Amino acid sequence: MPQPRDSRYPAALCQPAYALGLLILLSGCSALPEVGAIGANLRQAKVAAEDPGSKLSPSMIESSDQTAQGQQHYNQALDQGMAAAVATQTAQSAIDWQQVKDQWEGAIASLTAIPNTSALFATAQQKRQEYEANLAYATQAAAAKTLPTAEVVSVGDGDTLRVQGQDGPVTIRLACVDAPESSQAFGPEATLRLRQIVSTGQPVEVRAIERDRYGRTVAEIYSGGQSVGLQLVREGYAVVYEQYISGCAPTAEDYRQAESAARNARRNFWSQPNPTMPWDFRRGGASPAPTAPPPAVVPAPDTPPAAATSALPACVSSDCDCGDFATWEQAQAVLNASPGDPHRLDGDSDGVACESLR
Repeated sequence: MPQPRDSRYPAALCQPAYALGLLILLSGCSALPEVGAIGANLRQAKVAAEDPGSKLSPSMIESSDQTAQGQQHYNQALDQGMAAAVATQTAQSAIDWQQVKDQWEGAIASLTAIPNTSALFATAQQKRQEYEANLAYATQAAAAKTLPTAEVVSVGDGDTLRVQGQDGPVTIRLACVDAPESSQAFGPEATLRLRQIVSTGQPVEVRAIERDRYGRTVAEIYSGGQSVGLQLVREGYAVVYEQYISGCAPTAEDYRQAESAARNARRNFWSQPNPTMPWDFRRGGASPAPTAPPPAVVPAPDTPPAAATSALPACVSSDCDCGDFATWEQAQAVLNASPGDPHRLDGDSDGVACESLR
């Protein structure tokens, strides 16, 4: 004879979710066991409760208690499984998948709590196998979404840091944002804020996007599940780098909204009447005012003679760090030969490069 279904779960929800790459067996889609004997036991327990004079054997009372408890655990598992199945179809981030994983584990725990003496035990074991398959899928998805972690070695400026990679230190350029230069207004403050958010030795998550022309890894950095670049923009220590915002396409609007809020609140960098954008500052110009004509073109600095640059380290053709020099004199020579300090060797803008080497 046909077995009854739990009418709480519409038939439409019992379709397999092929799009997830796994046949998700949604909760409530399996038939329940015959309930005649269960109902009889429950009715007998009810009679005993209503009529103190009626006599039931201890084993019968115990059996009815186990039946009621088993039914309670089973119903709870169905509810948990339904919630987990719905969440499985909408999960995207690593955090979402971790929550899905926890939900499947909770449903399995409810099924595990059903004693082997319960009439629902066999059905619960079958349902448990279904849920364990879904748990395995959620676990794999959560692992795939989890970003590799790295340990912060140092912070160079407001949008550059170094982390310890598998093959040694790696220079990271924060993606989709641009912080004021060290010699620019609010540049030192941006550097200090980044050091506060990601201190030396702190583990961070790295979503690498590409390598830039200086050999740096352009990446989004996450600390505690939050985007570091987005936080800097929100606090007014960095601006959205529209030229490269495509690297953060899924959250581009979040960046823009964060910048708009910081500008309207005149936070830090935006407290200036007409702040110069970092990319304009690097070119030696100023950002044009909204109603003002474009600024005059600033002549590029004179190129050092070939004789003066031939003895410089090879890193000058890409990007130099203080670690690239054997002596302070070498670092200072590069600083002197590079107007505007494009390699950011003079963090405090006092004209002295890589003071740690002195």
